[in-house]
Amino acid sequence: MHIPPALRRWSARLALALMIALAIGYLPGQVLRRDPRAAKLEVQIEQLAAEARTVAAHNAVLRRDIAALRSDIGAIEDRARADLGMVYPDEIVLRLPPDLAGDPGPAPAPPSVPASASASASASASASASTTAPAGQGTP
Repeated sequence: MHIPPALRRWSARLALALMIALAIGYLPGQVLRRDPRAAKLEVQIEQLAAEARTVAAHNAVLRRDIAALRSDIGAIEDRARADLGMVYPDEIVLRLPPDLAGDPGPAPAPPSVPASASASASASASASASTTAPAGQGTP
């Protein structure tokens, strides 16, 4: 069977146009689709960048401390007092036990009193309050 050359030419052009259209529609979708590994790496990069900013800020503070310790007598004295416990010869140093110096810790529980003893104690307290009130003033 004989196919005219014009039809053959147009069918080849149509097939080529379809392939180009499929490539234009399919490839950008594949290129733009996010790889989960790439997303995970981007999150890791953001975390490392935040950590780098934190470390850089800490380094800046340390550089300021170093510069102050090289030039400022007050900073040197403060550091010697805080880190080495140094004092002037005429100063008095009070050393408190750890339970009094720092965190007081949890408050001790109040002593448990039986219900009958607490009722009699509150009754005697109200009676003593009414007897000790100044003249002309009653208890509320």
